[in-house]
Formats: sequence, C-alpha cells, structure tokens
Amino acid sequence: MKNVGVIDIGSNSIRLVVIEIGKKNYFRVIDEVKETVKLGMDMTADGRLDPIRMEKAIQTLTSFKSLCEGLGECNIFPVATEAVRRASNQREFLEKVKSTLNMEIRVLTGAQEAYYDYFGVINSLDFSNGLIMDIGGASTELVWVKNKKKKEAISLPFGAINISAQFDLTEKMTSNTEKALNKYLMDQFKKVTWLEEAKNLPLIGVGGTIRNIGKISRKTNNYPIDRSHNYQMESSEILKIYDSIKYKNTEQRRKVKGLSKERCDMFVGAFSAVTALMKYCNNPRMIVSGSGIREGLIYEILRGEQVIKYVLQTSLDNVIKTLHIDKTHAHHVWKLAENLYTQLKPLHKINGNSYKILKTAAMLNDCGKTINFYNYHKHNFYMITNTPIYGLSHKELIMAAYTMMLSVKENFDIDNSPYVSLLNEEDKYIIQRLGIILRLAECFDRKRNGNITKIECKLKADRLSIHLLSKGTTEGERKEVEGCGAYFTKVFGKTLQFE
Repeated sequence: MKNVGVIDIGSNSIRLVVIEIGKKNYFRVIDEVKETVKLGMDMTADGRLDPIRMEKAIQTLTSFKSLCEGLGECNIFPVATEAVRRASNQREFLEKVKSTLNMEIRVLTGAQEAYYDYFGVINSLDFSNGLIMDIGGASTELVWVKNKKKKEAISLPFGAINISAQFDLTEKMTSNTEKALNKYLMDQFKKVTWLEEAKNLPLIGVGGTIRNIGKISRKTNNYPIDRSHNYQMESSEILKIYDSIKYKNTEQRRKVKGLSKERCDMFVGAFSAVTALMKYCNNPRMIVSGSGIREGLIYEILRGEQVIKYVLQTSLDNVIKTLHIDKTHAHHVWKLAENLYTQLKPLHKINGNSYKILKTAAMLNDCGKTINFYNYHKHNFYMITNTPIYGLSHKELIMAAYTMMLSVKENFDIDNSPYVSLLNEEDKYIIQRLGIILRLAECFDRKRNGNITKIECKLKADRLSIHLLSKGTTEGERKEVEGCGAYFTKVFGKTLQFE
C-alpha cells in the first residue's frame, strides 16, 4: 500500500485528494479537503498575486502537507493553474512555497490543464463524443472529445473570479450588464474555430460552478440521490434555473437551495458562461462530472497515458479489490448470469440492453458481506448506491441495487422504497426479471468453486428445462435452484425442471 496526495491550487480554491494505492493499481480515496483561498482575486494591475492571499495559500498548503505526512509515507503532487500561471510574481510565490515547505509546485500550461480535465473525465464517464467545459476561477477549459480521444482543446482567459470583477457582478447583474457579458462570451467562443464542428454534443461539465448547478437542480426536483457525478440535465432546465437566479442580489442568492454560500458572489458570472456556451453550441443536455484535474493526475499516476477502454468493468474491478470481494466467484456468477440472460430472452422479453445492470449486480452481490453476512442484502443496497461506480447512469445504478435486493428478498416492495421516483413500470419489470436471473446464477455457484461450467436451457410450453455441465456432482446446486422454483414460476409462469 502507498498513499498519494494530489493538490490542485486553483484561482478560487485549493483542494487536496488523498488516495491509497494497492497491488495492481487499485485505489480508493481516503481523504479530501478544500479551502477557499481565492488566490486569483485582488491581483494588482500589473498581475501580481495579493500578499495576503499568498500567505493564506501557504498556510493551506502547510495544513495539507501535514495531513499527508500524518499518513506516513505519502507522495505529494501539487499543481497550480491560471492564477499562478499568469501571475507576474509567480517565481516569488513558488520560491516562498519551496523555502517554507520544501514543496515544488508544477505550474500547468493551459493545454496541460485541459488535458488533465479530459483524462479525468474520459476515465470515469462512459461516453465517446462530447464537449468538456471546466470553468474555474480565472480560466475556462474546453475539450472536444471524438471517439473517446481528445480532438481539440483550449484554455480561455476567463473564469468565475475575473468575469465577476470585469462586469461588476459580485452584488447584482442588470439586464444591460447581461447583454454586455453575453456579447463578450460569444465573441470569445467565436474565436475558437473548431467549436463549429463540436456543436450539438452533450456538454460534460467540470468544476464547482457546474456541480452547484446540478445541486440546485437536484434540490428543486427533490432528486433522491445525493450524487453529483453523472447527474444529467436537459438544456431547457439549465436555462430555466439561470433565468430564476441571474438578477438576484448576493443576499437573495444565499437563499437558493443547493448554492454554496462561498460561491454566491461569483456564481452568476460563471453560470452565464455555461449558458452562453450551451446556446452557442446547441448542447442538448449537460452531464456533471465529479472528476477533473485531480482525477486526471491520479489516472496518469496509475496508468500513464492509457485511456480506460471499459469504464464500468475497470470500476467494478476496483471496487472488488478495495472491498476484498472474492473476485473469482464474482466473475463466475456474472458469467452464469449472462449465460442465463441470453438464453432466456424469449422468456424475460426485456427490451434494450440491461447487461450493465445485471453485470454490476452480479459482480458486487457479495459487497454487503464485507460488513456483516446477516442482512447483507441491506448492506448491499446501501453500498452500491454510495460507492463510486463509474460507467452507469444514476437510474442504472439504482436498478442494479434493486436487482441485488430482489435476488435475496423476493418479497421486497419496490413501490415503498426510497428511489422509486426514478423508476417507471418497465424498469420495475426489468428489475424483477433480472433479480430472479441473478438468484439462479448465485445458486449455481453456491459452493463458490466454479463447479457449474455451463447452463443449457430449453423453453417448453409449461416449463424451463435445464441441463448442467459441471466438473463434479450437481446435487447441491440443484437443491439450491429448486428452492427458488416457486418464485421463478410466479415471475415467468413456468416451472423449473432439470434434465
């Protein structure tokens, strides 16, 4: 085991994330801290960082370093972005940090900052084409992703802090100011010639402003999941939220549910940039990414420049390793579940592709046992809905959790459960059928020794005939399966029979 601390010295806040890295590069976040320093604020006319804010930044870095050192051996990777990048007294700040803390800060170029945004996003969201936007305190990064590759990228010289200062938005925005700001932003976007080819794509948003927009949406809609990553909003909803906030003063913004009190003074300016880009590029929706620069650096530490090809599979393997789940059993249950799912398509009649839901439920169905075997299905449900699993939408994640629950408790009442508002009747239909398929798969590997190597199914008028290929006797597995025969008949209207 080794620990790594990544520090992102931004123009608005300084953030630390600490990860524990195990064998074969599995990792888990063990700590995260944020301090709002606003290093990019109060810069002088000739571009010097404010001495008071520099001192606060050094105090914050001292605290972060002490936290990392408290873990024992911990490699620290500090990086700085736009405020330090353009500061005329950059060397003074870097040397002061070096002499005080013996810490060497790597100042990222705009291109590097955009790359790490891309690398953090592409390795934690399952998409092929999109436009990434990271609006920070003093710069905005745009990255056009095509076929999972970084096609184009740019760092633009505006962000939450300098937009607010330039257009005097700290207290309140007027209609005239809005027009001037919108013209400025549109002129900036027009200079990026490749944006013409990157229109009509999903906007993947990175950074505090984007996360706050998502949180306001979740609060407004009474969304049952408190999770930013992969939260999705239609463009019409985002524009509606913007219109409801843009003319509010600072005190009124503080009362907006979901809006961080620390961000109230700069939120409108940054939000304006988001809506202007969505209008310019005709983005149909926005996907919130909880991963950005820090995660991009982490993935580089773990994988070099290699992009994760299968985000969900890599994420599931990471969870299995960090929770010390029996990997062989998990993969074998998934193999058997997939086998059953494919052969029973004429019976379950599930439209579309539910493989990702079933795969997640099958591979993590033992996660609750890492807490306690008794009532492990309840632990399963909590853990899967709160574990960082990448590659699934929020609905797919919840459906996987319910599938796991129904594979153990056939009488579980979905209609009286906490996330039912995310599901429609077809979703419930799918969950019920995936649940019994997973239950059968678990029964077929009850001995956890891979005894059943293949299942052959034949559908007949009144029954499902099953033939097992195995390494040894199948009496134990047959008995387990027969125990859920009544439930199978209830769901599918057929009895189970072994050949």
